Amino acid sequence: MDKLQQIIHERPSFHRSETEIDRSFDPSESLLPREAAAKLASVELTCYGLGSDVLSFIAESVSEGSQTLETGAGCSTLVFAMRGSEHIAITPSKSEIALITQYALQREIPLSKVHFVQESSDRYLGRCEVEGLDLVLLDGKHAFPWPIVDWFFTADRLREGGMMVIDDAQMRSVAILAEFMGVDPGWQLIRDFSGKTLAFRKLRDSIHDVTWHMQPFTVVQPVGTALGPSLLRRLARRLKRLVQGQR
Repeated sequence: MDKLQQIIHERPSFHRSETEIDRSFDPSESLLPREAAAKLASVELTCYGLGSDVLSFIAESVSEGSQTLETGAGCSTLVFAMRGSEHIAITPSKSEIALITQYALQREIPLSKVHFVQESSDRYLGRCEVEGLDLVLLDGKHAFPWPIVDWFFTADRLREGGMMVIDDAQMRSVAILAEFMGVDPGWQLIRDFSGKTLAFRKLRDSIHDVTWHMQPFTVVQPVGTALGPSLLRRLARRLKRLVQGQR
């Protein structure tokens, strides 16, 4: 585990500030405060790696012979490689793959069992044929609905008893998925890493073999959570005025 501690300590920078689109963008396109948007628009490299507790959890949960997959790539990819699992890492970023490969070579972390897929997850996962996965990590594109698309295409590639780890559950696009999995009988929450990263165990063979009236998330509507169409339209108009006022 010395290499794991080295990864945690060094926090290598593999990622561009903005990882979800290839093109450069003007900070005015973002809904974030201008300073935060400008930082994302920069070309600086950074580390978007999982927390040390999550990396340790992954290292404890997989071993040689495990079948694993992740959307996104980074420190987690190194941990899967270090543990010897048959791993698929999906990222459209050529530079991420090159930097991870270079770091692994320098630290003598074997990548022979890691298969990098340089493609967006929504394009690749639909034709992916891997089955019987032991662990899936969803930490790719966070814009809606990508977390849910990634979940949909990987849920039934995960074996019964396998684990699904979702990161950045504090973001609305991921929180919707976390809310669903938290009440669905096909999943059991087994670890909560400060509300940011959640690990679920799959409790049945097929998640897709279901209809709407079998899902508590769909049938039982918590009081106060529904937004009516008129309220949504008013919120959209206010957001539009806010954005236009910042330009």
